[in-house]
Amino acid sequence: MGGEIGLASLGMLGQEGRFVRYGMASGSFTQVPTPATAMRHVQILRSAPRSPEELRTLTRRAFDEALACRLRPVIGQTFPLEGAADAHAAIGARATIGKTLLLTSPTRFRRRGLETP
Repeated sequence: MGGEIGLASLGMLGQEGRFVRYGMASGSFTQVPTPATAMRHVQILRSAPRSPEELRTLTRRAFDEALACRLRPVIGQTFPLEGAADAHAAIGARATIGKTLLLTSPTRFRRRGLETP
């Protein structure tokens, strides 16, 4: 979740725990207090970019991978376009995994190599 929720969960980790830092659904990344985590030997994984230059580099790499068709998104569920309200409700209820797609034409995605469940 990031922010204060991430910080609270970081505090619950035991000795030699692992903390995966990603996203900022709460509005900000979790600011990891390095001395406190170092004393407990907590391993921090996937930290946020440290600078605008690093973010640009990572973004370029992601676009290069996408253009080369090497990125395979996890499509957890699909809804017909008419079911957009149901899709939003599922996302809001945190009942989804991966990406949630609204389909206008299921065959369009198959032609592009995207699997739909």
